[in-house]
Amino acid sequence: MTSGLWNRFEANVANHPYKAALIYIDKRIWKTLSYGELLDSANRLAHGLQACRAQPGMRVALMILPSAEFFALAFALLKTGLVPVIIDPAIGLKNVTTCLNETKPDIFIGNTLTHILRIILGWGKDSIKHNLTLGGIKSQSSKAEQYSSPQLSISSPAAIIYTSGSTGLPKGAIYTQSNFAAQLDMLQETFNITQDEIDLPAFPLYAIIDVLLGVTSVIPGINFPVPGKTDPKKVIEAIQQFHITNMFASPVVLDILANYGMQHNVKLDGLKRVITAGAPAPFRVQEKFKRLLSGDTRLFGIYGATETLPIAMIDSEEVLHETRDKSAHGGGICLGVPVKDAQVRIIQITDEPIEIWQDSLEVETNVVGEITVQGPAVTREYITREAINRLAKIQKNNEIIHRMGDVGYFDEHGRLWYCGRKSQRAETNCGTFFTEQIEGIFNAHPCVYRSALVGVNREPVLWVEPEHNVQDKDKIERELIELGKDHPQASQIKTFLFMKKFPTDVRHNSKIIREQLTRLAIKRMETFS
Repeated sequence: MTSGLWNRFEANVANHPYKAALIYIDKRIWKTLSYGELLDSANRLAHGLQACRAQPGMRVALMILPSAEFFALAFALLKTGLVPVIIDPAIGLKNVTTCLNETKPDIFIGNTLTHILRIILGWGKDSIKHNLTLGGIKSQSSKAEQYSSPQLSISSPAAIIYTSGSTGLPKGAIYTQSNFAAQLDMLQETFNITQDEIDLPAFPLYAIIDVLLGVTSVIPGINFPVPGKTDPKKVIEAIQQFHITNMFASPVVLDILANYGMQHNVKLDGLKRVITAGAPAPFRVQEKFKRLLSGDTRLFGIYGATETLPIAMIDSEEVLHETRDKSAHGGGICLGVPVKDAQVRIIQITDEPIEIWQDSLEVETNVVGEITVQGPAVTREYITREAINRLAKIQKNNEIIHRMGDVGYFDEHGRLWYCGRKSQRAETNCGTFFTEQIEGIFNAHPCVYRSALVGVNREPVLWVEPEHNVQDKDKIERELIELGKDHPQASQIKTFLFMKKFPTDVRHNSKIIREQLTRLAIKRMETFS
């Protein structure tokens, strides 16, 4: 069969060739690229790739900045059956080098800078057959539309997408055509997304998803700035000018927009829904951001990962009015109920591989275990990482169950609760502490923006990131001790450390890197002693 993803794109073009696919700023001027124009550019680039003797299944290292041409290239790769390798450059040159060398790309598409880095750092030196620049992919014919797609099976790889590496070396998840198609169907059904919508996506991949869903993407900054450096004025002006109906953003972006919006009395009445992911949005961030919205606008938090998305979804109304109190008493973070086609199970916690699924692995309701997920959007493996695959994947008949590396539980209402990363649990002299359960107690303090539990020499230690620049930290510490006194584990915390801003992941700027905080805590406590 021909690529189902490319067929989706062509069908969208046939339905509305003149509708805007992308609206973006280029040199301070808003420009529009229609679905028909995007198709034409993609066809010409596909013809140029064929002229370069690119063959279906070849891996392509994409090391160029997002641009209108970048998105056309992404669809050209879909058409030709080439497999893009998507790596976030923010992971650092050392990690980029490791990822590219293990992926062994056949083609490298970059700009002047990344080609220089490729030569200096030896990226793909033993595998790359073609080195290209985007402007150098030229069609030899004005009739590029004559080039047809290769025949691809649903199990053919569509992309290799690397994780952000927030808890270790980034891993390359292999997405098949069917994985992507299932993800599109699940997103569309979960949020009832229609083709008359206008979306403001946070990341380049989500703009591609928009086009495959048939909606318009508005991109205030085509280079997609680091989330923590988002310009709120540009984003809010785009939302208002283009009547955005849907927005996807990480919690840190919501916080930036909320602070700016409250200062300038902003109202975002046209939005139908806002979706946040990457990490649970702090309760006070949700409260602040909702003040910018109309009463009909929905704010959703979704749970997922690079390996599969979405898994579960919850409305902020449920969070703020039903589950928040349980979080403040050590219950963890409620993620809502699993979405359709995501089969979630909680299994016993172990750091060892599990080769074959057994029903006895599952734990009972309200028992904390490792979160696993099975379904059509779940990627089956990582590229070349056999040891990691053994730790992360469980075989169940002909399907794969993915171990999320997160711990949590189901409550009696069938809602999924998140208690933290499995690798970040603290083994202490007082038992096993799960980060989100403990932190939720202390995050209820009005001066605490967020907290982070770490273990040092089998003792629990709590880092605190204040809401504002506080002067009397001793007073806050006394109040935190009072907050935790009735909880059997939180009451055992004797050491509180303060930091102006926590280290976070490079992709969403929202996940706390507790491994780094652990090392800092050791140094800080050595200084104290």
